[in-house]
Amino acid sequence: MTIENVKCPDCDGPMVSRKGIHGIFWGCKNYPDCKGTRDNMGRSKADREAEKEQERDKKENRRGW
Repeated sequence: MTIENVKCPDCDGPMVSRKGIHGIFWGCKNYPDCKGTRDNMGRSKADREAEKEQERDKKENRRGW
């Protein structure tokens, strides 16, 4: 993934690859004015939460709830 195709989920600005205590992530180039981030796979927090919700729904459907 390159900087040209990674956009901030909050301000739609460009993002840069950064290294934090938990590993590599994408941070908004407009930091500190914008604190938008994506994980190393390019997923925003909202994307990751939606994936978790889908996984929970799948598990509940298997249980017959």
